[in-house]
Amino acid sequence: MARKTNIEVNGKNYYRVTKTIGHRADGTAIRKQFYGTGVNEANEKADEYIKKLKMGLLNNNQLYTINSLLPKWLFDVKRNEIKATSFEAYESTYRNYVNPYLIADLPINDLKTLKIQEFYNKLIKDNISPNNVKKVHKLLRQFFSYAEKEGYIIKNPCINATLPKNKKEIENIIAERKTKFQYFDEKEIKQLLNLFKNTRYENIIKFALGTGMRKGEILGLQWRDVDFNNRNIHVVHNLSYVANIANNGMRTYRTILQTPKSENSIRIIPMSKQIYNLLNSLNSLNKDSDYVFSSRGSHFDIKWTEKFWSKTLKGTNLEGKTFHDLRHTFATMLLLNGANLIQIKELLGHSSVKITEMYLDALPKSKQEIVNKIDYLLN
Repeated sequence: MARKTNIEVNGKNYYRVTKTIGHRADGTAIRKQFYGTGVNEANEKADEYIKKLKMGLLNNNQLYTINSLLPKWLFDVKRNEIKATSFEAYESTYRNYVNPYLIADLPINDLKTLKIQEFYNKLIKDNISPNNVKKVHKLLRQFFSYAEKEGYIIKNPCINATLPKNKKEIENIIAERKTKFQYFDEKEIKQLLNLFKNTRYENIIKFALGTGMRKGEILGLQWRDVDFNNRNIHVVHNLSYVANIANNGMRTYRTILQTPKSENSIRIIPMSKQIYNLLNSLNSLNKDSDYVFSSRGSHFDIKWTEKFWSKTLKGTNLEGKTFHDLRHTFATMLLLNGANLIQIKELLGHSSVKITEMYLDALPKSKQEIVNKIDYLLN
């Protein structure tokens, strides 16, 4: 004889019973749901829970909300699974886009998909960017997955939520089609090198232009990552300036050496003749340091590097361009000199060639020439 059930969860049938397990300060009942494969098992679970509650083995006064449970999960569990930079981003998402909203103070076992959907819609209405709403969804989906596994909730309410999409105006669509990055042209490269000439950052600028590596990857590069025999650079480290966030929200900052931002970022870059010669000259000067670009026996300071860059470009026609634009310049010059997108993708460590395709915007003349070639069809 088939067991009687009254609810389906994640494709499986259960019998659900609801019991009053206490009362709030205002007198309203606290209700809790119990699930079993049949009516008997559901009632047994309810009876066992209430029995433990009366014996003082459970704390009925604790009604878990996002604000009461997510920080504990984030600081005590998730922090051990992700990099410090990722943790900083997760904490920022929670603090700015989840904690201030009413939904964060509702009991998590009362949250259904519709309530999560209303929250996402509210974020969009408050002019929170779709990208940040996606970050919120990513954070909450992982948190509720943990809460489901630990038995705080029966089902993850984020599973069926739909991320809102902003309707784009024509002007915004056209703007997105325009070049999304800055780079230095050949004349500007010469000007840039002249600005940094005879400074201790001159070799760093040259190295960035010749490898396309990110600032943190360059400053974190160690001699053990350099293969002179095969003339290869192994990108396996990244120097990052991150916040050390305490449970009470207090922040201190530190510099850490970690693996690059993603698996694709771990890569091998062949040395050009100029880069090989540059590294050879540095090797004879910095033998006592683990770091290729050494300052007093250790790595360069990331924040000071940013300040020196801004100070050097201030008041010139290059002001406003960033250190990261050296990476864009490397990719653009490769493309202009015949490299294909797959080759550039591998050298930059992109996760997808779709990202690398943005550099096609640096070829407006080429696109115009291609269009002009079909003019004969109109004659």
